[in-house]
Amino acid sequence: MTARSRLTAPALLLLCLAALAGGAAAVRPLAEVQAQAAAEALQLESRGKHSGDKGGEQKLNLRPIIGIVSQLGDPAPKGHSYIASSYVKLVESAGARAVPILCDMSKEEVERRFKAVNGILIPGGAQDLRSGQPFFDTVQQLVDLTIEANDKGNYFPLHGVCLGMEALSVAISKNHSILSDFDSENLPSPLFLTDIAASGRSRFFSALPPQVVEHLQTRPYAMENHAHGLAWTAVEENPRMKEFFDVLSLSVDRVGQVYVSTMEAKKYPISATQWHPEKNAFEWTPDKDIPHHPDAIEVTQEVANFFVSEARRNFHAPASQDEEEDLLIYNWAPSYTGKHKFKGEEVDFVESYFFPLAPEFERQLAAKRQARQAQQAQQAAADVAEE
Repeated sequence: MTARSRLTAPALLLLCLAALAGGAAAVRPLAEVQAQAAAEALQLESRGKHSGDKGGEQKLNLRPIIGIVSQLGDPAPKGHSYIASSYVKLVESAGARAVPILCDMSKEEVERRFKAVNGILIPGGAQDLRSGQPFFDTVQQLVDLTIEANDKGNYFPLHGVCLGMEALSVAISKNHSILSDFDSENLPSPLFLTDIAASGRSRFFSALPPQVVEHLQTRPYAMENHAHGLAWTAVEENPRMKEFFDVLSLSVDRVGQVYVSTMEAKKYPISATQWHPEKNAFEWTPDKDIPHHPDAIEVTQEVANFFVSEARRNFHAPASQDEEEDLLIYNWAPSYTGKHKFKGEEVDFVESYFFPLAPEFERQLAAKRQARQAQQAQQAAADVAEE
């Protein structure tokens, strides 16, 4: 690793011991006093460094909307895509609303929704991350739009969770083989911060309260649930990744392999966690060891607060109130997908939203927009006639 991404000395020692001992089960917490001191220093430094306040009160969007990408496959019925409701609840818990961006939407509709929302959340799951596949192509378009917007001075955040982080890695590296296999399904773990994060030089960890940073280092509150991931050497070996991302934390799988668990872009408000902040508070399946301790719930809340606070710095908006109301997730009802049909069945999500395939959905939207425009034109003509 380079000096920019190296671990703190205590974390490096523990990480090496964990790997030699054969996995995350061998990890021992960092000393409480060290973690607390580092976290407090990190928080103090961040107040002046990442506030975005240049001498005056920062203007905020008090009606933030987050676009969440759907995906194909289980638990969605055939001919549908889905979004786990825990991601919707995550953004709602911090004071934002959600808009679904269907993974098979046309490029025109994806861009229309991008211009109406204030941030993008790419959720976890299991999808084919190759060009030509609906989910990946939509993610690639959203990443490109995000970079383009920020390059033009339009602050626009994007966050990826698990699959979302993997998709980001493929999209930025332009390497569809950059991911490796890891044994980290159902493995809540502590995080090992690199010196970038521990010294207060990251937006993500600087935004979290000191006790949350401490708990993420010393307790297994990062819910890892993945079979693929980004090896800690992969960033250094790929010039595009090395130039684009800072590695903020590492984690260890069951057999001692080390992978990147948190990262953020150097120049853009783009962040990613291989771990699932949404699960601690909003997923309850008994076949997963999801941490539900009050301190773990605080992790969920503070990650949500971080992302939505980033979105409040963006001022995209739907074209009208009618358009906003048509886009919001409230037009859909979640289904109870956490009920077990038989003993021993694995269930990932308590609730899920299901969406029809995008072509028909977009035709319905277009017809609704045309009808609204015709009605508005008719009303305008009537107002002119009255005058």
